[in-house]
Amino acid sequence: MFLIAIAIALVFAVVPVMIVGIAIRLLHGLGLLAFFVAPLGYMLILDTTYLRALGIVVLQYLISVLIAVVLAVLLFGGVMHGIDRLKHEAPLQLDAPAQSV
Repeated sequence: MFLIAIAIALVFAVVPVMIVGIAIRLLHGLGLLAFFVAPLGYMLILDTTYLRALGIVVLQYLISVLIAVVLAVLLFGGVMHGIDRLKHEAPLQLDAPAQSV
């Protein structure tokens, strides 16, 4: 019974995201129309009002942007740290004799 409840919850979590993705993909050339059509999927799944569904879409976009910013900071922060380390390390001297052990 618990596994069925998890499966149903997963479906209710994934289907609206798929509807939003399909709306964005199909209406990409029409600009903000995809943003205003996406709540219809939430209205159908969650049986809620349009304004609440629009709020859910806004929250979904904000969370997506937050995740993208965090990933970008992690990536570029590491790159900048590596560049900074390279600036302060002594360059390799290939013509110097090898060190003895």
